[in-house]
Amino acid sequence: MSTNSQNDAVSAFVVGVSGHRDLRSEDLPQLRAAVADVLRRLAEHLPDSELRVMAGMATGADLLVAQTALDLGFGVDALLPMPLEHYAEDFDTDSFDVLKSLLAHPHVRHRELPLNPAGTEASTGIPDRDFHYAMLTRHLVRGCSLLIALWDGEPSALPGGTADTVLRYLGVRTERNKDEEQLEFSDAAADADLPARLVYWIPTVRAKAANGPATEAEATGMIPCFLAGLGDNALQRVPAIPRRLQVHLQSLNAYNREHQYFINSWPAPGNPDSLFGSLPATLQVDPHDQPVLESIDAQYGKADALALHFQKRSDHLFAFFNIVAFVMGLAYLTYEKFMSTRLLLLVYLLILTSSVGVYHLLHERHWFAKHLMCRALAETLRVKFYLRLAHCDHLVNAEEVLSLSGINRFHGFGWIGHVLIGVEAPPQLAPGAGAQRGGIDRAWIESQCQYFVRKVAKLHRSGLRTKWLKRLLFGVIIAVVVVLLLLGETAGESRILGIPIENSLTFLLGLVAVTLASWELHQNKMATRELLWQYRNQLKHFSRARAQLARTLAAGRRLEILADLGKDSLMESYLWTIHRFHREHEPPGRG
Repeated sequence: MSTNSQNDAVSAFVVGVSGHRDLRSEDLPQLRAAVADVLRRLAEHLPDSELRVMAGMATGADLLVAQTALDLGFGVDALLPMPLEHYAEDFDTDSFDVLKSLLAHPHVRHRELPLNPAGTEASTGIPDRDFHYAMLTRHLVRGCSLLIALWDGEPSALPGGTADTVLRYLGVRTERNKDEEQLEFSDAAADADLPARLVYWIPTVRAKAANGPATEAEATGMIPCFLAGLGDNALQRVPAIPRRLQVHLQSLNAYNREHQYFINSWPAPGNPDSLFGSLPATLQVDPHDQPVLESIDAQYGKADALALHFQKRSDHLFAFFNIVAFVMGLAYLTYEKFMSTRLLLLVYLLILTSSVGVYHLLHERHWFAKHLMCRALAETLRVKFYLRLAHCDHLVNAEEVLSLSGINRFHGFGWIGHVLIGVEAPPQLAPGAGAQRGGIDRAWIESQCQYFVRKVAKLHRSGLRTKWLKRLLFGVIIAVVVVLLLLGETAGESRILGIPIENSLTFLLGLVAVTLASWELHQNKMATRELLWQYRNQLKHFSRARAQLARTLAAGRRLEILADLGKDSLMESYLWTIHRFHREHEPPGRG
């Protein structure tokens, strides 16, 4: 079903839009220039990536930003809060003609949220039309990596309004804190420890407030800046692009660049793994979910292929250094017991210096860290795919779980959240009952159970072989020591092929010790114990969910079980990544 094409696999940086409809005509050139400036600055950090703008396409700010983005050559995701024929009521004739022309643009992807189910106003207390704008705000909060706001800086309790969208995006307004209150602004430096959620604020004066009291936008001198949340109704102004955002943009671009290099490499890689390909033939996919699932599948195939690519490189690097350590030990033993020649010292020195040079050259490529990043992303996308298939992805915020684990604070890991945001699907106003009973169980839970059973059994057998081989080598050491004790002084007098038996036996003793040390070093680098631990824990999570689903008939409860499984599986993957990362790196800094 999914093509997993190269274009589909480009991880875009999504910029959302929120703003007032009643812009002053004399301010339009200045506002358009400010929008163009920030889009260009963001694009400078993404030369190998795609920048897309997401907007509800309302008259005023939304259409202005969408037109500016298209003029600059950027793509636009038009997410209408309701079907177009109903949305037309909010436009005059001229602005509606502009909307229709933009929706017909080849660089615009158009999607409409369905009409809300009957009785929504009674159950939520929000008028029907405002409810649709509130749902649009909900998706902007979860579906974009940065929000551009053409805003007057004044608070408002209107659901789905500009102030509501900005404050909810920054996390300083929730359902428990949604009353209109005075906002507090303070200043912060670009290198401050800011949260990941940022708004680029373009101060805007509304036409209807032209003769009223001065707004916060006018008080700032109309200078655009970044905003970060500080607390309830408290915001921080950042004059320059925050350092954390720069790092995320550069890391996301590096990820896309690595993928381009990978798919253009020789020999060319095979077809990426596809989650669609593993679905049972009898499982019917909701046509409305098809584009979303294909997008997630394309990103999963990309992340999984790169994870395997970097894993192979890092494994080879670990093996290389283990071999180097073994050869150095062997050279020293040979020099000490058999050949006291300078040639061996030169060989030893050559191996030492060359291995240090190779280490510094290859260490800068960060293959191991990239393997962990891509594996964490791939496993997160796998969970998102199946949760969306079951229509319960709204119950699990993968970005929130990622943040809860703390892994997004590791240097170089912060960009993962932007890929997840890029495949976030619009909220369903009337979520379906999910995949048919048994379908998701076989497609996800049963297949994962079988996978982890195989992996646990394989690692268990490998661990047993390793244990017995270590015991064998340990027995050889004891045997050699016993022989040396029994031979006593005759060990230094007797010779085999002109070499004293004592030297031969002590050489063997040292060789076994070096072998054990190299072997233990390799096992430590590969962290097979942690991997077995993770597989066993994952198997417990999936087995428990399988048992619960077998005894559960209520559709809502089944979705809760799947959501809990998704959270547990994600956290297990992140904990394993944290353990593996700490094996090779210092504790996390800002990233």
